[in-house]
Amino acid sequence: MVTDRIGLIVNPIAGMGGAVGLKGTDGELAAVAESMGAQAVAQARALAALQQLADLRGRLQIFTAAAAMGETVVLQAGMLPTVVASPEQEMTTADDTRRATAAIVDQEPSLLLFAGGDGTARDIFAEAGDRLVMLGIPAGVKMHSAVFAATPRAAGEVARRYLERQDRASMLHSAEIVDREAGGRAGDAAMLQMYGLARVPRLSFLVPGAKAASSVSGHSALAAAIRRTVELVADDRITLIGPGATMLALKRQLGFRGTPLGVDAVRNGACIGLDLDEERILAMIDGQSARIVVTVIGGQGYLFGRGNQQLSARVIRAVGDENIVVLSTLEKLAALPTQTLLVDTGDDDLDRAFAGHREVLVGGSRSVVMPVKVFRDDAHVN
Repeated sequence: MVTDRIGLIVNPIAGMGGAVGLKGTDGELAAVAESMGAQAVAQARALAALQQLADLRGRLQIFTAAAAMGETVVLQAGMLPTVVASPEQEMTTADDTRRATAAIVDQEPSLLLFAGGDGTARDIFAEAGDRLVMLGIPAGVKMHSAVFAATPRAAGEVARRYLERQDRASMLHSAEIVDREAGGRAGDAAMLQMYGLARVPRLSFLVPGAKAASSVSGHSALAAAIRRTVELVADDRITLIGPGATMLALKRQLGFRGTPLGVDAVRNGACIGLDLDEERILAMIDGQSARIVVTVIGGQGYLFGRGNQQLSARVIRAVGDENIVVLSTLEKLAALPTQTLLVDTGDDDLDRAFAGHREVLVGGSRSVVMPVKVFRDDAHVN
């Protein structure tokens, strides 16, 4: 017996650009990503979320778009889709997302799940506004908005608990939808624009907040941590340096301009590769000793899985968990809503290996130890 209607929209091209070093898949970038051999990730992530709703399949009617925009995933999850929209061509566009949203809005669902990134969230909100309760299944390259669950399975868990709850309104809060304009630099707050406040169900650390812009100027403790890291990476080991304002400051201290939103490599303190994608990284470190240096995403706490998908599960495994260095300001860590670090590599076993605690360099001679949480099927949340 159907007792709840939900919507599902999958942006099939979301996230394709991450591993190949693109900074998104908006507009023409989707075709570029495909030409570079990028693999689709959104459908697998949507499926992981829907599998958390398996116990509810008998009471749900799922309104979705045809084929790769949702229908295929619903069938893979052992559920029956009600198709209310169809994309105009195989390579979907923002217009397809907006049309699917409009069709789903007409069905007045209790919740709209969507798999994508900030661009997808913008398109859905532009059509639905706050008329729908929405929740993002993280699948994009850019996910600065506060509408995304921590991981795909966390999205399914939050959706399940929301649908099972009698007092659903008590779970809802207003969450920012923000996006970075094309050409925006890491840490440049002016390039992050808010497009509205959506109604989103939230549970503990399973739905983090929006990314916070960061500044490294005038921060003496971080400057000292960067100098400490410069000395560390002066050896003959290959060092992969991730994106972000903090990492850009490190790259500049090493004497090269660096890629603000990309992954660069150094050896013996000198740059040996700029804006590397996953395959180039794997080829570079094959048979070589390597390390990874990353920072913490402000406001969210992610180490991997948000904006640095070039540092994929394959790359992390090749480098080794023990060869990961994390830099941050103490203020950024203190401002994290859940006081925890997060990972979402797309590899459940690897994510679980991160669970525990991680040392973070916050000064020239100071480190702090931060807890790292990952979503588990048996996780207890309030």
